[in-house]
Amino acid sequence: MHTVGPAQIIAGPGSGKTFVTVNRIRHLILEEGVDPAHILVITFTKAAALEMQQRFFTLMEGERPPVWFGTFHAVFYHILKQSAQYRGYTIITESERRKLIRNIIHMHRQFLYLQEEDIEEILGAIGSYRQGTRREDMQIQKMKPEDLEFLVTEYQSYLQEFQQFDFDDLMRQCLKLFQEDAACLARWQAQFQYIQVDEFQDISPAQYEIVRMLAAPEDNLFIVGDDDQSIYGFRSASPESMMQFLKDYREAVQVPLDVNYRCHEEIVAAAGRIIAENKKRLPKEIRAAHRQGEGVELCTCEDEGELRRIVVERLTEEQKNGALTHCTMICRTNFACGLWAQVLYSAGIPYVMKEKRKNRFEHFVIRDIRAYLALGQGELWRKHFLRIMNRPLRYLRRDSMPDEKVDREQMLSCYCTMPAMQETLRRLFRDLECLSSKKLHLQIHYIRKVIGYENFLRDKYGSKRAEELVRIAEEFEKFSKQFATVEDMNDYIEHYTELLQEPLEKGEGIALMTMHASKGLEFDTVYLPDCNEGQTPSSQSVTEEEIEEERRMFYVAMTRAKHKLCLFTSKGKTGKDGPSRFLKSL
Repeated sequence: MHTVGPAQIIAGPGSGKTFVTVNRIRHLILEEGVDPAHILVITFTKAAALEMQQRFFTLMEGERPPVWFGTFHAVFYHILKQSAQYRGYTIITESERRKLIRNIIHMHRQFLYLQEEDIEEILGAIGSYRQGTRREDMQIQKMKPEDLEFLVTEYQSYLQEFQQFDFDDLMRQCLKLFQEDAACLARWQAQFQYIQVDEFQDISPAQYEIVRMLAAPEDNLFIVGDDDQSIYGFRSASPESMMQFLKDYREAVQVPLDVNYRCHEEIVAAAGRIIAENKKRLPKEIRAAHRQGEGVELCTCEDEGELRRIVVERLTEEQKNGALTHCTMICRTNFACGLWAQVLYSAGIPYVMKEKRKNRFEHFVIRDIRAYLALGQGELWRKHFLRIMNRPLRYLRRDSMPDEKVDREQMLSCYCTMPAMQETLRRLFRDLECLSSKKLHLQIHYIRKVIGYENFLRDKYGSKRAEELVRIAEEFEKFSKQFATVEDMNDYIEHYTELLQEPLEKGEGIALMTMHASKGLEFDTVYLPDCNEGQTPSSQSVTEEEIEEERRMFYVAMTRAKHKLCLFTSKGKTGKDGPSRFLKSL
């Protein structure tokens, strides 16, 4: 058992990394005589920290040595709170961050064009900007770089005024504290003499720098991770962190945990062939410990309709056999989870969702289309017009609609001296009148293609983000084909929304989750229904680096299966939507 100096544990899926970690802590205390108060164990989630702590206490047979278990954010916050200059600070919640952005928007007239759906994008851009991205490289289509810079400055000044940290601040301020206060750093180096980091492949450059500073000068740094399971590129994580560690600590001991105790050997072999296609990875050969179960099944369907029918048939059988609670369906995106939630609900198959259940019908693209549909049915409410009047851009003003219900002649009179605007308005009303005479799915197609909603998305959001938004509109059109009228569809959506509010008991049905959310979990049977180009890998992933991360996500999803892995793909109309390229190695 390696106890002194740096060490890297390469822990493949199902290889028992938690067992190794907690046993090493026990060995340090009982065999090496290390003071448990000097041991720090860092994980990425609170749940993982609590689970590891409980596993350790169980191993210690009732004793509870004061080993430090915590997330990066919890450890950084604790360090900052012990410093006089940060003692009065608190952490701002995500809902409070959104509220703060809303308040800044309302206080400064130049931001009044921003809408609720822009807030998430703004918060992401703020994080990127504060991490060093140049303002001219920011990817917010709506905002000028100087406006974004002003908004960031306002946001930061409010946090300082009210003595609050957001999660980015915890890292930045902790790193700054260590860089500027040598005595403070020495104090915490003396406190944390033995540091263990779990899921090291998910570490960001800033987190890694802080850990390196803490571990010096003894460098008793024990890291556990798997570069093949690095799937958080959007958080600045990279599989290269595992390789960088070996460059920074050339004397480090490297220990592979290369036996998979979870998955059937066919699953291990298939996943291994797929991940071997990646170029940026540490070489490894993972072996399986058992052959329990049925292994891997690849099902190729004629089209999406047949794919959904076959999956429902399989899950219905699982339900009859009482095995549904031991299954999971893993999708590439939250939106795909929403589609399958609808399919499962319609088929009477119970499901539970790991993440907070999102109402896919609340997405702004679908809300825009539904506003058009409502207007097409003669529901000329101001709220619907306000939503779509400049989607695409028509230069219509809010003050042209003073009443709760919109009057066509009154709107035209507002532009009586502007013939071009009057023609624009007449064209809008003509388009709305055309909708009512068409079948529901053709109404949505008309909104997308003729009215120009998709061109609006491409102009506003740029090619990469727009492709995802266009796909949402396409999926909504396909979904609408099962309804005869707008009213029928609205009734369904209302019922579905009510269903989402009802609590679901744990273990009530098949687990439905994204690839990101599946990490760290395991199930007897795993269904992967998104094995097509454009889904896995995502159509938004273009560069080699992005494709490699998509492949790692697919690898993570595959290795959640203990006994049976079911891969579903459909032939598609073109190579762009046919079977995933990842399946070729199978």
